[in-house]
Amino acid sequence: MRALRLYTGNVVYGRLPQGCRLCLRGLKSVIFVTGLCPRRCFYCPISLERRGHDSFYANERPVGSVGELVAEVAAAGSRGAGLTGGDPLARLERTLEVIRALKESFGSGFHIHLYTSGELLSEQALDGLSRAGLDELRLHPEPADAARLLRLLERHRPPFSVGLEIPALPEAFEEALKLLELANTSEVVEFVNVNELEVTESNSAAMRRRGYELSEDGKTVRGSREVALRLVSAAESSGYGVSVHFCPASSKDAYQLRLRLYRRGVASARPHEMVSDEGTILKALVPEDCASVPSGLAFRGRLGLETSLLVAELLGARHSLVEELPDYRRTLLNVV
Repeated sequence: MRALRLYTGNVVYGRLPQGCRLCLRGLKSVIFVTGLCPRRCFYCPISLERRGHDSFYANERPVGSVGELVAEVAAAGSRGAGLTGGDPLARLERTLEVIRALKESFGSGFHIHLYTSGELLSEQALDGLSRAGLDELRLHPEPADAARLLRLLERHRPPFSVGLEIPALPEAFEEALKLLELANTSEVVEFVNVNELEVTESNSAAMRRRGYELSEDGKTVRGSREVALRLVSAAESSGYGVSVHFCPASSKDAYQLRLRLYRRGVASARPHEMVSDEGTILKALVPEDCASVPSGLAFRGRLGLETSLLVAELLGARHSLVEELPDYRRTLLNVV
């Protein structure tokens, strides 16, 4: 096997996990099961509004029930979902209910992966996840706890795929390399995902206290990418059997989020709305007394009468360009 660089900037040695394949095509909904977590990682990127709170979201939409969650996933046109937090196992029953509901609503082929620190992983949890229909488990273990978790998984032999998901800390290459070696000798681990370390509003102070510096992109930690690529190279040069995948922060915004928004826009656009290449909704706002647009081609919007840009231009109607995000709020971006 040899390492390959994908068009998204991701680098993979071996086989790209199925969950990642769908994510990079915008085909996965993100289910934030809870902000509760037994760990307190200084680099945790989630917002202070969510961290430590038992909140429940689907694609940034607050949901109060599994029914609302299923409706959002359907609106996004997703073929899978990633369950994250916090740690979803901190609310195990909710997590199992979500998995069962998604499988019942969209079929057994709907791919579900789950992130967990592993601290709450047990035989009971593994039994529940197996019966519910989980497809892929991603562990972010403390290095000292990794061997115990892998022994637990080897005893259980779950029917789903298992991988490790770790951040690329600039000063922790040797520690990460030991985890990679452990994964390679495991009988259950199929892949190791290495994520570029992102700087967010909620973790920036902790990053500065540890002496981390921003990369030129202003979003990631200097040296994180290099450590991740060294890990991929180490697996390749050693001929490891476990797959290793570097996920750069840039691919999340440029591909995962943008393509998911684009698909949601296509699925939710009204007859007069156009979806831009960036995934935003475009339409024309016309004056209330506009006589050049037939009533059958005018629609009532939140700002007034709307029609398609093509109709407005063909009929020579005075109009403004309205641009919205195709999220559940229809967030207004511009009126020009």
